[in-house]
Amino acid sequence: MTCQASNCHAGSSYTGTVAITGIPDTVEANKSYSITLTNASNAVRAGFELTVLDKSNSKIGTLTASGGSSLANGNGWQYVRQSSPKNLSNGSASWSFTWKSPASIVDDSIYFYFVSLCANGNNQKTLDNVLKNSKTVVMPTLVSGLETSPGLFPFSMSPNPASGFVHLTLPTNGKLKLTNLSGQLVLEKAIGPSEWLDISGLVRGIYVARVECQGASQSKLLLLEK
Repeated sequence: MTCQASNCHAGSSYTGTVAITGIPDTVEANKSYSITLTNASNAVRAGFELTVLDKSNSKIGTLTASGGSSLANGNGWQYVRQSSPKNLSNGSASWSFTWKSPASIVDDSIYFYFVSLCANGNNQKTLDNVLKNSKTVVMPTLVSGLETSPGLFPFSMSPNPASGFVHLTLPTNGKLKLTNLSGQLVLEKAIGPSEWLDISGLVRGIYVARVECQGASQSKLLLLEK
């Protein structure tokens, strides 16, 4: 529930956007990301609040305050918010903080939920309103039986993360099976030693690319971004 929904701050209709930068669509395990949240609107003053949850709406990762932000906890969740409101300059106000991803994750999706208060600067809880937004990112999940040993045969796949096409290189011709994390086969084909694979028709997510070549097989994670 936001301050506007609880009638803590209400009564106005400022327009604009609230967005975060610094967090990619695919994140790595146990890595810190410097994030900036920006309110771009026609308001006079602004504040914000953000939390990060997993599929079960439980806290995931660790937030660290910096750049005019502070931390709070409630309902088992961790929040980062403004340490004090800021006046907008040239139509925007920003805060910075850090989020560290977990070492592992059960579901591959992580959800950033955030709001920013648009205020008129009268130091009252009237004639204000909020802007809402969210961002979903994915993190590679450990896959049972995943083989990544380069000693089997040379096998490269780039770019990874990929979007649209991915280039596979092998020592000779081989066979590719591409499955999602539920084990469903989404693509199977014979491939040459230098193959551009069209993955534009697949949905964003994490896939397992299993290649058979020279009488052996190995698998790599393929991260698809849209």
